[in-house]
Amino acid sequence: MRVAVRGYGDGRLLFEEIVEELETDETADFRAIAQKHVDRVAEYKRHMIELEFLDYAPDPNRFFRFGTDTRGMLLPRRIR
Repeated sequence: MRVAVRGYGDGRLLFEEIVEELETDETADFRAIAQKHVDRVAEYKRHMIELEFLDYAPDPNRFFRFGTDTRGMLLPRRIR
């Protein structure tokens, strides 16, 4: 599975990384990748991480977005 990981802080793109071979059964690897990216955006009050599952293009549901900046999200939901 190929995934593009993008991080946004205060409305601007901070980074983009393409993970070419993400193994869904390798939980430790996935957690390490996720923690690295969360740490990079956490210093911003308004932040968002976007995952784009490239193998599912052009499906509009190929994106998963989370964070405190909902401006770039489609139908955002509050997490309590």
